[in-house]
Amino acid sequence: MDKRNPPFLIPVRQKIPLLLLLAFVLTAWGCTTSGSLLNQIPIHSVTVQVLDQQGNPIQGAQVQTSSGRASSTNEEGMAEVNFGAVGVHSITVLADNHLPSNFVVTMPADNGETYTRRLAEEIQIGTISFGSINLYPMIFNYMFSSYGYSHAVEDYEEGEYTTWSVYTEEAQEDSITMTRAFLTENDNGQQWWRIEMRYPDRDDNYTAEMLFSEDRTSILRYRERIGQGEPQEKPVSDNWYSKPVQLTEESMEGAVSQSDVSVTVPSGTFTADLLEFGVASETTLRIWRVRDGSVPGGAVKYETVEGSELDYSSELVDYGTDAETVLNSY
Repeated sequence: MDKRNPPFLIPVRQKIPLLLLLAFVLTAWGCTTSGSLLNQIPIHSVTVQVLDQQGNPIQGAQVQTSSGRASSTNEEGMAEVNFGAVGVHSITVLADNHLPSNFVVTMPADNGETYTRRLAEEIQIGTISFGSINLYPMIFNYMFSSYGYSHAVEDYEEGEYTTWSVYTEEAQEDSITMTRAFLTENDNGQQWWRIEMRYPDRDDNYTAEMLFSEDRTSILRYRERIGQGEPQEKPVSDNWYSKPVQLTEESMEGAVSQSDVSVTVPSGTFTADLLEFGVASETTLRIWRVRDGSVPGGAVKYETVEGSELDYSSELVDYGTDAETVLNSY
C-alpha cells in the first residue's frame, strides 16, 4: 500500500460511517512503508503471538508493520517481524472474523521481545461492524499520536480538554471533530479520561470514558456510548493498549525550526514554536507548540507532510478547564 494513504487520508467526503472508517484507517496505517535505506537491513525483530479471547492460537493472522514488512502466524499463533531502523514502529494484527489490534514498539529497545495480542470477534450493531474492545486503542493512536509519538508536548491538568478538527487537504469541509479530556484523578493516582468523535451530519457519534492506571500505561475500565444510546460498561483485557511515546524535552528543543511564529486555527491566533520531526522517509511531523501554558497539552496544530504535499492536518477548535463525566463513570 502506498504511503500516501496514512491515517485520515481516506477522503472524508465519501461519508464512510465513522466506526467503519476507523477500522479501515487502522489497516491503512499498518500498511504504510517508509522506503528508507536503513529499513532494508532487518537487524531487529519481535515475535507476536496471536490468540482469540479464549486463549486459542489463531493461525494465518497477518502481522504488518509501519516499516512495510508483514508476516503470518503459524499453527501456534506465532509470527516474527523484522525492523531495520531505530525509532518507533506501529504493528497491526489482522485476522478473519476478528477485530484488529494495533500497538507500538521501539527499536532497538524492544528487539527480541515477544508480544501477545488477543483478538476479539466482530460485534454486529445495526449495520456497523466493529469491536468495542479494540476500538479505543485504535482511536487513541490517531487522536493522541502520529507515527507512535505523542502530540501533547505538556501534561493536561484535571478538567482540561481540547477539541480538534482533523481533515485532509482534499476534504477540509468534511473534517472529523475529536475531543480529548482529562476528567479527574483518583486518590490512588488512576485517571479518568474522555474521548469523543463527531462526524458531520451523522448520528453515530462516539463517546468513551476510560480509567487509566497511575502511569497511564494500561486501561483498567472502559465505558462507551454510541449516538444517543445508553452507556455500556465494556470488558477490558490485557495486551491491547499501547501508550504513545512521549518525546523528551531535548528532542523537542532540537526540532524547533522556527520560534515565535504566528499560527491561526479555529480557536484563535497564537504565538508558537514550530517543531519538525522526520518520522519516515520524506515524511515530516510538524507540531505548533505554545509555551505560555494557555492551551492544555501545549499544542495548537499538528500535521504530517510528505515532501511538499499535506497528508492530514489537525487544528485546535476549542479548549477549556471544565470537563466532567457525561457517562456517570465515577
